[in-house]
Amino acid sequence: MLLIALISALAVQEVEARAAAPSPPSAEEAPIRWTRSPGLEMPGKALQANVSGSATLRCDFAAGTPTNCVIVAEAPAGHGFGMAALRAMRTARAEATTNGQRTFSFAFENR
Repeated sequence: MLLIALISALAVQEVEARAAAPSPPSAEEAPIRWTRSPGLEMPGKALQANVSGSATLRCDFAAGTPTNCVIVAEAPAGHGFGMAALRAMRTARAEATTNGQRTFSFAFENR
C-alpha cells in the first residue's frame, strides 16, 4: 500500500512539473527574423503633430515573403501609422523558413 502511494505521489509530481515547464513558442508566436528589414518611415501627419505611435499588422508569409498584409490595429488612430507599416512591408523579407500567418507590431517614435 505504501508503495502504491509513493508511486502515485511521484506520478503527480511529474505531471505537475511538465505542466509548469514553459512550452517553446509556436511558429506563429516566434519573433520574425528579418533578412531585409521593413523600411519604416514616420507618417507626415505624425511628424507635424509630433506624435509617436504603433501599428499591428497580420501578413501571410511564404518562404519569407509577406503577402496579404492587413492592419489589425494602430494607435493613435488618424496619424497614418497603419498605412506606413503596410508600405514598409513591400520590400521587407524574413528568413526563408518563415511561413504561415503572422501578427506583429511596429513602434514609431517621434524624437
